[in-house]
Amino acid sequence: MEKNIKKQYNILFISSFGDLKGGGQRSLLLLLKYLNKQKFIPLVIVPEKGEVAQELEKMGMEVIVLSFPRIRSINTFKVLAALFKLKSIVKAKEIDIIHADSPRETAYAGIVRFFLKVRVILHLRVSDKVSWIDKIVYQLTDRMIAVSRSLTFRFKGMDKKNKISVVYNAVDLDEFKPLAYKQDENKTLRIGYFGRIVKRKGIDVLIKACMYFEGEISLLIMGSGEEKYIAELKKMAEIDKRIEFKPYQQNIRDEINTVDMVVLPSVQGEGLSRIIIEAMAMGKIAIVSNHPENLEALGYDLKKFAFKNNDEKDLARIINKIRNNKGLQDSIRLVSRKRAEHFFDARKNTVLIENIYYSILGKKDEKNKKQN
Repeated sequence: MEKNIKKQYNILFISSFGDLKGGGQRSLLLLLKYLNKQKFIPLVIVPEKGEVAQELEKMGMEVIVLSFPRIRSINTFKVLAALFKLKSIVKAKEIDIIHADSPRETAYAGIVRFFLKVRVILHLRVSDKVSWIDKIVYQLTDRMIAVSRSLTFRFKGMDKKNKISVVYNAVDLDEFKPLAYKQDENKTLRIGYFGRIVKRKGIDVLIKACMYFEGEISLLIMGSGEEKYIAELKKMAEIDKRIEFKPYQQNIRDEINTVDMVVLPSVQGEGLSRIIIEAMAMGKIAIVSNHPENLEALGYDLKKFAFKNNDEKDLARIINKIRNNKGLQDSIRLVSRKRAEHFFDARKNTVLIENIYYSILGKKDEKNKKQN
């Protein structure tokens, strides 16, 4: 197929957030790191100057700051201004594909698509409820990339044109790998939660589960989020010295290495959580609530580490099973790493996304030939 397309294509990526607190932006950086720059020239729009822009500039990439207000905003002027700015960027930079990571930015891209010869891809990263906007967004895109098979349910019965492809979130396996770490002399089982501290993540369920144990347990909660919820969690944990809170930091690999297991107790669905696959890549046990996408990440051999959603007793049961069988951690180490290498390798999954680019670009060139 490559023989039928031009040597290089310009890809405009649109990030809906300017910081790296969410997994989607980390996934975007990995994609851009391993993207074949001889074939694809990236340009990135961010809503603000922040961590994402800083990391992109370190990589030598061109970054444009542009925020997209809600299309239904009462400030019509801001909506039109953002739309015309995007259109001018696409035209001036001769963009071939707009690759967006949220429905709002995709809607803007889809409108531009009516005026210019550009293809639009939406990266489905979160497990949102099906809404009326999904039907509109579907019509505005050429392809969609879902980070798990579970996410495709949003368009079940709607995807008549087979637009949706599944490409898992990925991990830099050179960075996240099993490392030697010092065993706790007191044989304390060390548990970690890393990520946004918001109610939908169910961290209170994890705290309650840990309180079933009198000793030999420590819990690290690391991240930032809803201040009110964080205050509630700290109040729950204030009588328990085994629970430690640490603020968000960009690099968490070393912190993950200090724990024996990582728990994701989400009470609402995920897309395909990065912390699960990062933990697996490091050979850690990942314990998750039994949402379909979490089970999909673990796979058959590791599904025994999934607990009933919003059930601290069932979570405590799994923790206790591991606490009473320390050898289980060593046996799982290799299984977790192998699954990460097979399904979540950043290099391999970037190639899968590049193949999607080639697919729609090939169709575009064929269309242009007919018009000429």
